[in-house]
Amino acid sequence: MKNDKLHRNAASFCLALMSACCYFSAGAGMATAVETAREEGQSVVAQNDVSAEAERLFQEGWRLYKEGSAESLRQAVQIWERARVLFREVANKEREAFSCLGIGRVYDDLGEKQKALEYYALALPLFRAVSDRGGEAATLSNIGAVYNDLGEKQKALEYYALALPLRRAVSDRSGEANALTSIGVVYNDLGEKQKALEYYALALPLFRAVSDRGGEATTLNNIGRVYNALGEKQKALEYYALALPLSRAVSDRGGEAITLTGIGRVYDALGEKQKALEYYNQALPLYRAVSNRGGEATTLNNIGGVYDDLGEKQKALEYYALALPLYRAVSDRGGEATTLTGIGAVYSDLGEKQKALEYYNQALPLRRAVSDRGGEAITLKNIGAVYDALGEKQKALEYYNQALPLYRAVSNRGGEAATLNNIGLVYDALGEKQKALEYYALALPLDRAVSDRGGEATTLNNTGRVYSDLGEKQKALEYYALALPLYRAVSDRGGEAATLHNTGRVYFDLGEKQKALEYYALALPLYRAVSDRSGEATTLNNTGRVYFDLGEKQKALEYYALALPLYRAVSDRAWEANTLTGIGRVYDALGEKQKALEYYNQALPLYRAVSDRSGEATTLSNIGAVYNALGEKQKALEYYNQALPLYRAVSDRGGEAYTLTNIGAVYNALGEKQKALEYYALALPLDRAVSDRG
Repeated sequence: MKNDKLHRNAASFCLALMSACCYFSAGAGMATAVETAREEGQSVVAQNDVSAEAERLFQEGWRLYKEGSAESLRQAVQIWERARVLFREVANKEREAFSCLGIGRVYDDLGEKQKALEYYALALPLFRAVSDRGGEAATLSNIGAVYNDLGEKQKALEYYALALPLRRAVSDRSGEANALTSIGVVYNDLGEKQKALEYYALALPLFRAVSDRGGEATTLNNIGRVYNALGEKQKALEYYALALPLSRAVSDRGGEAITLTGIGRVYDALGEKQKALEYYNQALPLYRAVSNRGGEATTLNNIGGVYDDLGEKQKALEYYALALPLYRAVSDRGGEATTLTGIGAVYSDLGEKQKALEYYNQALPLRRAVSDRGGEAITLKNIGAVYDALGEKQKALEYYNQALPLYRAVSNRGGEAATLNNIGLVYDALGEKQKALEYYALALPLDRAVSDRGGEATTLNNTGRVYSDLGEKQKALEYYALALPLYRAVSDRGGEAATLHNTGRVYFDLGEKQKALEYYALALPLYRAVSDRSGEATTLNNTGRVYFDLGEKQKALEYYALALPLYRAVSDRAWEANTLTGIGRVYDALGEKQKALEYYNQALPLYRAVSDRSGEATTLSNIGAVYNALGEKQKALEYYNQALPLYRAVSDRGGEAYTLTNIGAVYNALGEKQKALEYYALALPLDRAVSDRG
């Protein structure tokens, strides 16, 4: 909506300039004619000189504003401040009001929202004093837009509602259409998608009535965005397809770029990443052609996101690095924060968690500086996810619980649901399964309230995973069965693949190996279709595991060998380590102990690099078992004793019990029966605790 607001202000400024020029010419003529009252004439001329200087400054401020750089915007403020003082001196309240409006708009663009509100508040009574309802309506709309940006959606609606009757009173159908569109945008942000569509539907015929094809295109674009969010991707594409020729017809390259970006986002969400890139790359030169560095930055950011999803992390970083200075050049601290958050996410995926935290912590004060509580919530949620991955579960909960009230404050029920989901995942990992279910149960109605079928499917999927872990396999299958059609309804092939994969895992646990293979086989082409190499690799890895259990060792090796380069391609060191461990187990079972050791020793530093103490413990334990089998008992004990404190650190009582039992077995083989009994005695209550829990 900022583009609409900018165009509306531009028209107001131009009209004001024209009327001011007319006033100045008439005033100068009158001053020349009044020759009989020289003293009075001199006063009029002096006043006209002040007015002329004020107008010159106003026009200069407008020129600087249109340049759009951070420096020119700051200069525009200084110039308009001087104009404002002069307009006040000659008691020209209308022009003073427009000066305040202009200054407010600059501060709005610079992200200094409170300062923007101060100047809009100065403009409002001035417009009312001269009965300029159009100017009053424009100011109310701009105040509404600021509150919208601040996340105060209800306050935004109040101001838009005040502007609407003023637009109608002066028969400003274009302004009325813009106000209706703005209200639609707020309802969209509030998750009230149907209400948003109602307002867009009211705006559309008004834009058409005044032949405003640009406004019509913007509204069609907004409708497309709603349908995209509702998961109705084809309908979204239909509306974008209607908007595109309108923008082109009026040579609105900026509007055309926005539509192409919207289409790119749909294909991005559909998993058609190459098609998304095509549209983003069509938008990019258009943004550059109209010197819209903000739009250019956003598109570069989106391209970075696609490469991130494709697993091309370095390429993602390159595009984020291109976006960052552009956001800074236009003082878009919100956009800058978004890109820093994206960079943080890449480093997180690369396993460089500390680097991820550095970028998130750079983004956080920027979010706060522009009062972007929604963005702040996203960054806090991401920081929570890093601590979650680092195993610092309590710290993760702290950040998630900071994000939660912010999402609620800006009425972002989708974000709230996602955070509740994440909290559920933490409790799941901590073994507090019932607590996890409680949080998923809180998330589910929120997903449904905002018609987020994708989010609903994710919550159902997560719930299914908990029931699977609790041993309630049939219940798990029920939840996966509920999630599957929802993912299909929104064409989320990635989510569909994950659910099929999870279903396969349940059948694997139930001992139905062939059925597990069937579901993995269904998941595999979907992961490939959306270029999810990580998901593809995990499915190949798990397929290898099934074949290992079926005794088909060579087939297991084939699948592990397919998974390994994919994990390396996406720099997933944790799962690379898991696959290397799997290969080690195959060679171990085949009796090729030295080869098993080679693979275990490749896995070990990877587990350490990503701080996966559980994986590290398992690998150390496996190495110990190999040395035990090779008769190197002391070496076996060394590795078992390295594994033991790691199992304890991650509260893995099953792993701890298994290792204690193995140590006991070594001492037994060494003839140290008393020592063997001590270790067996330590293992026994742990085994029972695990059995009782199961």
